[in-house]
Amino acid sequence: MKKHLSILVFALISSLSFSQSSLNDYEMAIIPAKFEFQKEDNQYRINSTIKAYLKQKGFEVYLSSDALPEGFLDYNCNKVFVNVLEENTVFSTKIKIEFKDCKNAVLFTTDLAESREKDLAKAYNQTLLITLKSFDKAKYKFSGRTYYDEEAQEKLKSHDVENVSTQVTKVTKSENETKYEKVEKTEKLEEVVLFVKVVNLINKTEMSLYKTSKPSVYLCTQNDKNGVVVSKNNIWFFEYLENDKVVSEKLDIKL
Repeated sequence: MKKHLSILVFALISSLSFSQSSLNDYEMAIIPAKFEFQKEDNQYRINSTIKAYLKQKGFEVYLSSDALPEGFLDYNCNKVFVNVLEENTVFSTKIKIEFKDCKNAVLFTTDLAESREKDLAKAYNQTLLITLKSFDKAKYKFSGRTYYDEEAQEKLKSHDVENVSTQVTKVTKSENETKYEKVEKTEKLEEVVLFVKVVNLINKTEMSLYKTSKPSVYLCTQNDKNGVVVSKNNIWFFEYLENDKVVSEKLDIKL
């Protein structure tokens, strides 16, 4: 019994460890312009300092008040959400930084930093530098993971359409005449719709793909470009018309 229980516990732990997201799976981050304890945007320059630090570490990072790239907020599960938690007392200032995914799971938390400086601006500056230094423990390095818009994919799964009746012209030829008449033709149509969003890791551009009847071909929209994504020798290419010429761009995506 104990042996079976140990195996079950080990399996559960292994499953949880495998499915858990890692900070290394994310390259984009969003920081609130104002945290809950702040009275105004970027008070004590906390927000902009964190942004500059994460940018130095390799993140594509924005404040919520920044002019965000087109489509940045369309899908949240490809980015981390940064928050500063305050645990102040009467005599000290204490903060730490928390990184969460779109499902509110904590990916990493920096060390709690403390300062007894009475001047709040100086106290926050001191604690921020200390807690940011502990970010090195995360050993952050982007893994290159590609994210799919799973929510949109669920909403637009393959499905059958009801029987559709259409009028067609039936042509009957005889020796003396050709007869035309309208008849009803009923047939069952199958509509296959699959929509995913992927990020081309070569130029960090988001692409919207629509499945076709061929598994190696997708209809594609990328910003103002429309074309197809095709697989050639297990390598994906985006092909579109530009100035009456076919342009073929190599992609770094996973489908």
